[in-house]
Amino acid sequence: MPNPFSWEYLTTQPATDDVLDGFTIVYAAVMVLGFVIAAYVHYRPWTRPFGKLFRRRSVLRATTFAMWIFGTGLFFFLIRLLQINPFTFGEPIWMWLSLLAVAILFVAIGMSWNSSRAAAQASSVDRRGRTTAPQTTNAVKRPVRRDKAHR
Repeated sequence: MPNPFSWEYLTTQPATDDVLDGFTIVYAAVMVLGFVIAAYVHYRPWTRPFGKLFRRRSVLRATTFAMWIFGTGLFFFLIRLLQINPFTFGEPIWMWLSLLAVAILFVAIGMSWNSSRAAAQASSVDRRGRTTAPQTTNAVKRPVRRDKAHR
């Protein structure tokens, strides 16, 4: 395998024998796994550990971005697998750029969730100065219906 960061390698379409090399298989596994996890958490944002630590809105927003990035990465993998090159999408540079986008996504999510977690912990100090559990959802007490027979 040639140098994966040389401009010659990044801007040429791979030969027929080089379509499924080690990098492409690992890339496909990362993109499929990331997309499946993001889709699962997106449709179940209350699952642990996300539902207990972060607000649903932030989880939904982060998983939406993640599904877009992982889906785009799968698109570039399929273009390479089919060995077509519309608008130069079959070149390896797009796969490397989508991996860079995944890394940027993880850094942005980590920074955002770290700051929101710190804000939730800061707001969880009660009147007496004791630390309580951070409130991630608005708890609303609903009235209980009582039948006349139970009085």
